Amino acid sequence: MMSKNLLLADDDALVLATFGRGLRDAGYTVLVASNGQEAVEIAANNAIDLAILDIMMPELSGIEASKKLHAIGIPVIHLSAYDDKDTLEGALECGALGYLVKPIDVAKAVPTIETALKRADDMFKLQETEARLGKALDTANTVNFAVGILAERHRIDRHKAFDLIRDRARSERRKVKDIASEILKAVDYINDFGANKS
Repeated sequence: MMSKNLLLADDDALVLATFGRGLRDAGYTVLVASNGQEAVEIAANNAIDLAILDIMMPELSGIEASKKLHAIGIPVIHLSAYDDKDTLEGALECGALGYLVKPIDVAKAVPTIETALKRADDMFKLQETEARLGKALDTANTVNFAVGILAERHRIDRHKAFDLIRDRARSERRKVKDIASEILKAVDYINDFGANKS
């Protein structure tokens, strides 16, 4: 299994040293930051699979850093010396995938980290799938509109209209969607003349 890159941010040097070493011993690659701002800067310049952020840090809190990391697609779990409901809810509302309470036992932390990594991977795959489906739907809509225009213009059925677009795409070695888009642009261009009549 490939080593995962973790970013550990805490203003407590002892936590960085001991928890960081424990995570490395568990097989992770660990980058460390002593505050939230430094964590964001490190994350912007490195491939990070998961950030582990203390909630209470100077300069930029773990919650604020979490929001910035979330915006660039880096999943987060939080560390805190507090396990009260408000702190937990605040962390989860920012999209945190987990929560560890200090003092930290590395052996007990690893399952939380692995669960967060798995959830992050599942979420990434889901986003990729949604993007692909969105692109496919956009293509289908564009082609369907173009097919409808050709069918009406030439008084032919939709299958024949699609064949015309597909054949043009093949002969020009282009994508069907590109030909369909040009048809829609041409219709918009023609319609503009009618809209501009005084």
